[in-house]
Amino acid sequence: MIGYINLSVPVVTLMISAVLVTFITIGSILAEKNGNPKLKWLMFAMFWGIIHYHLVHVFVITGLIKDVPFMLRGFAPFYYIVQPAIYFYVVVNLNENYTFSKIDLLHLTPVLYAIVDNWGFYSGGPNHWQLWSNKIVNNYTEIGNYSGTLLKAKYNFLLRIILYISYILFAWRYYIKNILLNREIKAQFVLKWLKFFLIIMTLFVLSVAFSSIYNSIFIKSINQESNLLLTIPLFVTGLSIIALATYILLNPILLYGLPKINYKTINDNKKSLSKFKLLQIDNEKNDSKEYNLANAIISEIKEKQLYKNVDFSMDLASKHFSLPNHHISFILNKQIEKSFPDIICELRIDHAIGLLKDMNNKKYTMEAIGSISGFNSRSNFYVSFKKITGITPNEYLQNIKLN
Repeated sequence: MIGYINLSVPVVTLMISAVLVTFITIGSILAEKNGNPKLKWLMFAMFWGIIHYHLVHVFVITGLIKDVPFMLRGFAPFYYIVQPAIYFYVVVNLNENYTFSKIDLLHLTPVLYAIVDNWGFYSGGPNHWQLWSNKIVNNYTEIGNYSGTLLKAKYNFLLRIILYISYILFAWRYYIKNILLNREIKAQFVLKWLKFFLIIMTLFVLSVAFSSIYNSIFIKSINQESNLLLTIPLFVTGLSIIALATYILLNPILLYGLPKINYKTINDNKKSLSKFKLLQIDNEKNDSKEYNLANAIISEIKEKQLYKNVDFSMDLASKHFSLPNHHISFILNKQIEKSFPDIICELRIDHAIGLLKDMNNKKYTMEAIGSISGFNSRSNFYVSFKKITGITPNEYLQNIKLN
């Protein structure tokens, strides 16, 4: 027995799990320094609003709201951030070049409305908060009768339903439109993820809609018969939160977004990878489109010998391929399981080995070979060479002469 409603152990466990997993996810989002800023903050806004909605729902139906009365209405403005965040999260994922404009600020109008409507609650102070939380604990029908500055709570419930349904439909429409028009230029992983995301958020929206309508119109009192209808929405929202949060924790690359793939460039660059075995990719075990993009990136760097530029960096690669840094980093790490600097170093060593094998290059000193291969110093060349091959350049050259 929690508060004054009988809740089963699975429901209580779900409530606690949803809160813990979500806060861990929020912490991960904030801790990730290299993700796509727009995707990170949109995801953060969604989870922040959803977790507060879930917590308030938990506290109200269990009667615990009397212990934390400020939560009754204190975080209401956050609820109105979730709806546009869902829509724009889909938009930014499918259009990484999307730039927010001043007109997009209109989507925050409901947030301003919520602040104004709840101003009386904020200014009422602790005594006002406690009074209303006690009223709801004693008589659940009071939940929809709280009079805000502008509207009663039950009308705000219905307003949230309209906003949730509208934005989820806009998000689905944008997603479907993108698939129909651009399915061949987008990594399949992002489409699968967004489909999963939209399905989960649709279940969440339907749960919110049911809960809001039931609380506003049908509920008359708290009794054993009404427990099921009160806990079902809580159960669904809890599962939705856990599903999304867990998926993100297991796939942190979702904080980066997925790259668009230019198939013309890929087809023009389907050359063999470096002869250096560490750079080989097993196409049988990886997504073919991501493999093709990784192949194209490495082939282009190798063909044009971009690695020979001592200053060649991720920033220069980003400009050359017209891809964000994190996209290049993601695709190479996933397909090759190596960082961009390590790959460039291996390509340089591969080039140096070719020079050492060529007997016509006797005129070059070791320092010159290192410099030609893209190393900025003799010591860097020697350290990198031994790290990758296990021997020094001089020892490698001696082995060539002996053989």
